[in-house]
Amino acid sequence: MFFKLLKKSYLFLFAIFILSAFCGAALSAQETVEPERMYEIEGHKTVLEIFANQPDVNVFLNGTYQGRTNLTIYDLTPGFYQLRLEKEGCEGQEHTIFVKAHYGQYYWFEIK
Repeated sequence: MFFKLLKKSYLFLFAIFILSAFCGAALSAQETVEPERMYEIEGHKTVLEIFANQPDVNVFLNGTYQGRTNLTIYDLTPGFYQLRLEKEGCEGQEHTIFVKAHYGQYYWFEIK
């Protein structure tokens, strides 16, 4: 009985190892960007500031339109987000960002 349980435990750990390897590869394929500046805040869960070298760049978080640059978004749930920037006639950009609780985060992007 003990050996059957031990064998199942090893299979379970092996399966977790394989899954984590695939998930890690998927995360590393997407560029994660760090904010230009972070600052502690009070009164809001989070503040996310998105600025670009060009005006009126469309900003999407997890596929949902948020507005145009220069843009400030308040009270996001902390965690990972897919940030997409688009402007007609320019090359779009997609980045993974991590929104941290009780911090303001300022991002600057060069749109070409």
